[in-house]
Amino acid sequence: MTRGCRILPHGQISTLASGGLGYSPTKAKALGGVGMARDGKNVVNLDALIPRADLFEQSVPGKLDQNIRISDLEPGVTYNLLRKPDFQRETANWNPQQVAGLIQTFSDSDIIPAIILWENGTSLFVVDGAHRLSALIGWVQSDFGAGTLSQLMFGTKIPDHQRVMHDQTIELVRNAVGLWPDYKERKGISSLRTLPVQWIEGRTAPQAARAFIRINQGGTEIDALETRILQAGGSALAVATRAIARGGAGHRYWDHFSNEEARRRSPALGEEIYKLLYEPKLEPPLKTVEVPLAGIGYGVAVLRLAFDLVALANQLPVADSTRKAKATDPELEKDPTGTQTLAYLRRTKRIVQMILSNERHSLGLHPALYCYTSNGNFQPAALLNIVAWVMRLDATGRLETFRRVRGDFEDLILAHPAMVKPAVNKLGTGTRNRPRALSLLDRAVDLLAAGKSKEEAWETLIEEFPQIAVAEPEPEEGEGAGRPFSSGAKSALSLSDLGAAPRCPLCQGLLHPNGKTADHRDKRADGGSSHSRNGRWVHPACNGARDKDEAKGGGQR
Repeated sequence: MTRGCRILPHGQISTLASGGLGYSPTKAKALGGVGMARDGKNVVNLDALIPRADLFEQSVPGKLDQNIRISDLEPGVTYNLLRKPDFQRETANWNPQQVAGLIQTFSDSDIIPAIILWENGTSLFVVDGAHRLSALIGWVQSDFGAGTLSQLMFGTKIPDHQRVMHDQTIELVRNAVGLWPDYKERKGISSLRTLPVQWIEGRTAPQAARAFIRINQGGTEIDALETRILQAGGSALAVATRAIARGGAGHRYWDHFSNEEARRRSPALGEEIYKLLYEPKLEPPLKTVEVPLAGIGYGVAVLRLAFDLVALANQLPVADSTRKAKATDPELEKDPTGTQTLAYLRRTKRIVQMILSNERHSLGLHPALYCYTSNGNFQPAALLNIVAWVMRLDATGRLETFRRVRGDFEDLILAHPAMVKPAVNKLGTGTRNRPRALSLLDRAVDLLAAGKSKEEAWETLIEEFPQIAVAEPEPEEGEGAGRPFSSGAKSALSLSDLGAAPRCPLCQGLLHPNGKTADHRDKRADGGSSHSRNGRWVHPACNGARDKDEAKGGGQR
């Protein structure tokens, strides 16, 4: 490394340094894309390339004044010192074209915003520019989400989609500037470019942390929920959210817990909940009605759903992920032992299991019926409403009533999807308007339990909830004469078969592979055979309540 880099006094943050991507959009466009990967799906996961560390651990501000060459990002002294704050959001916001565009911009010696560093003890913390720096590290170390560093962090839990993004980025970089070994040999070590770096000089850890949040709320696009989680740090809600969102992989936010069980079980529970939500893997366009509970398990939407789900399952009085937090929100309370995080994860797992799993208490609700539009789009608000409703049924002892009328109830939804899906938009998506949506579901159950026919129940519902009567069919994206089928049209074709899905013979509700168990028609206790002819698939909760239901003489058996 060479000397002579300009020092950046605390608080003086240049427009260039905080101005976002900082490279020519025309180059990203030429590579096949431009703009942020807003859907959160086609992004390159660079999270493993700069290790996280506790920014407050040493609080020994340094006075380092050094240039950093691109070759210093190879494994070695300088690279090994790089860290990002452990509360930083996941470094996964750019698509392959943006990553390759940044690397080409650097190779062409065009302007790239400076990376802002702060030295604390033996660590060099990246206060701003983690995405830019990670993209360059990915180039130098041949890792765009599935290389050696990523494998060390994620192990065998690297999603297939992440591997695809890695391969696409490698190919784009190869075509744009060449892979790093060839580039270095072609250029020669002496002519390799220096990175633009600015240093925060002689400041404390709290000052550096405030600078980090302030910068990342400026020119760089940062979601309000991400800011809340950054500020929450080691709180139970923040750690539980991250454990679920990454399926127990990635940075170990739980390693600081003093409780050994919390350190051990938090990632395991996160992985278990993730699988309950996202398996089987969703492959648009849909070719089956056997969809996962929560849509695609990759991207920024996963973090948002995990946050709202944990808060809801634990009945935390916090604003949902679309709203600003309050200073009194429990998400800001630290959890040094990890026992609160463990409790949050266990409660969340139980309620998700109740919605859809093969556990004894599971209702086995079919996601395609309750949580997806007719075009195959997953609706997070619909799932959260159903979670809240099932929790209320459980708390008020009305689950048996629901199971007794479930077949007719689900026939109503099949005939009038507005009850649970377009109604989400009409009746509200967040915690403020959720009671109205839940009241609709309650009323439907009450009407059917009182002996009303499905047709009579619907007429009463549209009188009392007129919003659902005016819902129009969803347009299919790209529909028109002489055009090929869109992805939405293909998904709609598959979901049109939902009414023909297998049903539980005990409640007549739809069956999903993730929520069914084998039952003896003639009970085993009565000498029933174990031959397949005496077997049938039923909902776990129906199977568990069979004796009690039969004693009451209710339901079809």
